Amino acid sequence: MRLVLLSPPGAGKGTHAAWLTAETGVAHISSGDLLRAEIARGSELGRRLADYINRGELVPDEVMFDLITPAVVAADRDTGGYLLDGFPRTLPQALRSEEIGRQQGLTVDAVVYLTAPEPVLVARLLGRAAEQGRADDDTAVIAHRLAVFAEATAPLIDHYRDRGILIEVDADRPVADIRDDLRDRLAERGLLGRG
Repeated sequence: MRLVLLSPPGAGKGTHAAWLTAETGVAHISSGDLLRAEIARGSELGRRLADYINRGELVPDEVMFDLITPAVVAADRDTGGYLLDGFPRTLPQALRSEEIGRQQGLTVDAVVYLTAPEPVLVARLLGRAAEQGRADDDTAVIAHRLAVFAEATAPLIDHYRDRGILIEVDADRPVADIRDDLRDRLAERGLLGRG
């Protein structure tokens, strides 16, 4: 299974990707985790990435492709698929990803779009910031990240819907209900057993 998880910050991509990884055995690739790992290395690239993330800005495409492409290729080779969490975030990234996917035989099977109302997203992100001590989740940065999502990422929803691969899921429900919905919707496409 080759899946992209798309949602505004705080809608649960990481939570549901971890569950899907356990269900399917394919690798979960989190763009945020890749970015944070590079920042933790303390490299020059990591310092540049930290500046973007601390401002709530999107990282330049060429940098993202350099980080993501090798991870996707390795995941597909090693686990038979991938769950890509947090990338692509813009229509140009999606179009380039599709081109690379076609060239390397790694085409996406479906895109899960997790939705939730903005107040729910803000509350979740503030809660996560308190739990994890994440400096990139303060009120001002959260508001900016949600605005960036609305402007840059929301056009992907129509793009994937037009391609017939979008699965829209209401993420403002109990986790068990969301998982049941995801299982059923993916099973309808032959991507996951009904459990």
